[in-house]
Amino acid sequence: MASEPSPETIRRVATRGKAVVFDVPTGESIAIAQRLNAQLAGESIRVIVPGPARITALQLVSEEEARRVLPELEALVADFRERARSLTRRFDGGAFTEENWIAWPHGEHCRFENLENGVIVEANIEFPDRVDAYFLLLFAETSRRYPGILGACVHGYHDMYRMLELAGVL
Repeated sequence: MASEPSPETIRRVATRGKAVVFDVPTGESIAIAQRLNAQLAGESIRVIVPGPARITALQLVSEEEARRVLPELEALVADFRERARSLTRRFDGGAFTEENWIAWPHGEHCRFENLENGVIVEANIEFPDRVDAYFLLLFAETSRRYPGILGACVHGYHDMYRMLELAGVL
Protein backbone atom coordinates (compact mmCIF):
# COMPACT_ATOMS: atom_id res chain seq x y z
CA MET A 1 0.00 0.00 0.00
CA ALA A 2 1.31 3.45 -0.93
CA SER A 3 2.25 5.77 1.92
CA GLU A 4 3.96 9.10 2.46
CA PRO A 5 7.78 8.89 2.68
CA SER A 6 9.45 10.74 5.52
CA PRO A 7 11.91 13.59 4.95
CA GLU A 8 14.60 11.28 6.39
CA THR A 9 13.82 8.65 3.75
CA ILE A 10 13.97 11.28 1.01
CA ARG A 11 17.35 12.54 2.31
CA ARG A 12 18.72 9.00 2.47
CA VAL A 13 17.74 7.92 -1.06
CA ALA A 14 17.97 11.15 -3.09
CA THR A 15 21.27 11.22 -4.97
CA ARG A 16 22.55 13.58 -7.64
CA GLY A 17 21.56 12.49 -11.12
CA LYS A 18 18.94 9.98 -10.02
CA ALA A 19 15.21 10.64 -9.80
CA VAL A 20 13.63 8.64 -6.98
CA VAL A 21 9.94 7.87 -7.47
CA PHE A 22 7.53 7.10 -4.63
CA ASP A 23 3.99 5.81 -4.93
CA VAL A 24 1.65 7.79 -2.68
CA PRO A 25 -2.09 7.58 -2.02
CA THR A 26 -4.04 8.64 -5.11
CA GLY A 27 -5.03 12.29 -5.08
CA GLU A 28 -2.62 13.22 -2.29
CA SER A 29 0.58 13.75 -4.31
CA ILE A 30 0.39 17.56 -4.41
CA ALA A 31 -0.27 17.92 -0.68
CA ILE A 32 2.48 15.41 0.15
CA ALA A 33 5.00 17.15 -2.13
CA GLN A 34 4.17 20.52 -0.60
CA ARG A 35 4.55 19.13 2.92
CA LEU A 36 7.88 17.44 2.10
CA ASN A 37 9.27 20.51 0.31
CA ALA A 38 8.42 22.62 3.37
CA GLN A 39 10.18 20.07 5.62
CA LEU A 40 13.20 19.99 3.27
CA ALA A 41 13.37 23.78 2.84
CA GLY A 42 16.92 25.09 2.72
CA GLU A 43 18.23 21.81 1.31
CA SER A 44 19.01 21.02 -2.31
CA ILE A 45 16.30 18.35 -2.52
CA ARG A 46 13.04 19.06 -4.34
CA VAL A 47 9.96 16.89 -4.51
CA ILE A 48 7.92 17.19 -7.69
CA VAL A 49 4.60 15.70 -8.78
CA PRO A 50 4.56 13.68 -12.01
CA GLY A 51 1.07 12.27 -11.41
CA PRO A 52 -1.85 11.87 -8.99
CA ALA A 53 -0.33 8.86 -7.20
CA ARG A 54 3.41 9.57 -7.47
CA ILE A 55 6.04 11.99 -6.25
CA THR A 56 9.65 12.25 -7.41
CA ALA A 57 12.59 13.38 -5.27
CA LEU A 58 15.52 15.13 -6.96
CA GLN A 59 18.89 16.02 -5.45
CA LEU A 60 19.53 19.33 -7.19
CA VAL A 61 22.67 21.36 -7.76
CA SER A 62 24.42 22.21 -4.50
CA GLU A 63 25.06 25.78 -3.39
CA GLU A 64 28.78 25.10 -3.79
CA GLU A 65 28.42 23.97 -7.41
CA ALA A 66 26.05 26.85 -8.16
CA ARG A 67 28.66 29.30 -6.81
CA ARG A 68 31.34 27.64 -8.94
CA VAL A 69 29.36 28.15 -12.18
CA LEU A 70 27.95 31.55 -11.20
CA PRO A 71 30.22 33.55 -13.57
CA GLU A 72 29.12 31.34 -16.46
CA LEU A 73 25.46 31.65 -15.39
CA GLU A 74 25.79 35.44 -15.29
CA ALA A 75 27.32 35.41 -18.80
CA LEU A 76 24.51 33.12 -20.03
CA VAL A 77 21.79 35.38 -18.60
CA ALA A 78 23.44 38.49 -20.10
CA ASP A 79 23.83 36.79 -23.50
CA PHE A 80 20.21 35.59 -23.45
CA ARG A 81 18.84 39.02 -22.47
CA GLU A 82 20.90 40.78 -25.13
CA ARG A 83 19.70 38.43 -27.86
CA ALA A 84 16.10 38.50 -26.63
CA ARG A 85 16.06 42.32 -26.62
CA SER A 86 17.64 42.48 -30.06
CA LEU A 87 15.26 39.97 -31.62
CA THR A 88 12.07 41.29 -30.00
CA ARG A 89 12.94 44.86 -31.08
CA ARG A 90 12.97 43.69 -34.70
CA PHE A 91 9.80 41.64 -34.33
CA ASP A 92 6.60 43.52 -35.13
CA GLY A 93 3.68 41.27 -34.33
CA GLY A 94 4.34 38.78 -37.08
CA ALA A 95 6.54 40.75 -39.44
CA PHE A 96 10.09 39.58 -38.97
CA THR A 97 12.72 39.80 -41.66
CA GLU A 98 15.91 39.12 -39.75
CA GLU A 99 18.26 37.11 -41.95
CA ASN A 100 18.80 33.49 -40.83
CA TRP A 101 16.11 33.73 -38.14
CA ILE A 102 12.51 32.57 -38.10
CA ALA A 103 9.94 33.71 -35.55
CA TRP A 104 7.00 31.76 -34.12
CA PRO A 105 4.86 33.96 -31.86
CA HIS A 106 2.60 32.27 -29.32
CA GLY A 107 0.81 34.22 -26.62
CA GLU A 108 3.19 36.54 -24.80
CA HIS A 109 6.24 34.69 -26.11
CA CYS A 110 7.99 34.30 -29.41
CA ARG A 111 10.32 31.47 -30.36
CA PHE A 112 13.18 32.78 -32.46
CA GLU A 113 15.22 30.11 -34.16
CA ASN A 114 18.41 30.64 -36.11
CA LEU A 115 18.16 28.56 -39.26
CA GLU A 116 21.91 28.50 -39.71
CA ASN A 117 23.14 27.34 -36.31
CA GLY A 118 20.00 26.12 -34.51
CA VAL A 119 20.16 28.61 -31.62
CA ILE A 120 16.74 29.09 -30.02
CA VAL A 121 15.76 32.22 -28.10
CA GLU A 122 12.32 31.87 -26.54
CA ALA A 123 11.55 35.42 -25.39
CA ASN A 124 8.76 37.32 -23.69
CA ILE A 125 7.73 39.84 -26.35
CA GLU A 126 6.82 42.66 -23.93
CA PHE A 127 9.51 41.94 -21.34
CA PRO A 128 12.51 40.41 -23.14
CA ASP A 129 14.72 40.70 -20.04
CA ARG A 130 12.43 38.32 -18.16
CA VAL A 131 14.24 35.03 -17.59
CA ASP A 132 12.43 31.69 -17.60
CA ALA A 133 14.44 28.66 -16.42
CA TYR A 134 13.20 26.37 -19.19
CA PHE A 135 13.77 28.91 -21.97
CA LEU A 136 17.22 29.82 -20.63
CA LEU A 137 18.22 26.16 -20.51
CA LEU A 138 16.99 25.70 -24.10
CA PHE A 139 19.13 28.67 -25.17
CA ALA A 140 22.17 27.24 -23.33
CA GLU A 141 21.67 23.85 -24.97
CA THR A 142 21.23 25.20 -28.49
CA SER A 143 24.01 27.81 -28.29
CA ARG A 144 26.47 25.16 -27.06
CA ARG A 145 28.58 27.86 -25.35
CA TYR A 146 27.95 27.10 -21.69
CA PRO A 147 29.31 23.64 -20.83
CA GLY A 148 29.58 24.33 -17.09
CA ILE A 149 25.92 25.24 -16.89
CA LEU A 150 24.83 22.22 -18.91
CA GLY A 151 26.97 19.99 -16.72
CA ALA A 152 25.34 21.42 -13.59
CA CYS A 153 21.83 20.90 -14.99
CA VAL A 154 21.68 17.15 -14.34
CA HIS A 155 17.95 17.49 -13.68
CA GLY A 156 17.41 20.04 -16.47
CA TYR A 157 14.86 22.73 -15.70
CA HIS A 158 14.85 21.97 -11.96
CA ASP A 159 18.61 22.57 -11.60
CA MET A 160 18.45 25.70 -13.77
CA TYR A 161 15.60 27.06 -11.67
CA ARG A 162 17.57 26.42 -8.47
CA MET A 163 20.68 28.13 -9.84
CA LEU A 164 18.63 31.16 -10.92
CA GLU A 165 17.03 31.29 -7.47
CA LEU A 166 20.39 31.09 -5.71
CA ALA A 167 21.80 33.79 -8.02
CA GLY A 168 18.85 36.09 -7.25
CA VAL A 169 17.69 36.20 -10.87
CA LEU A 170 14.21 34.80 -10.08
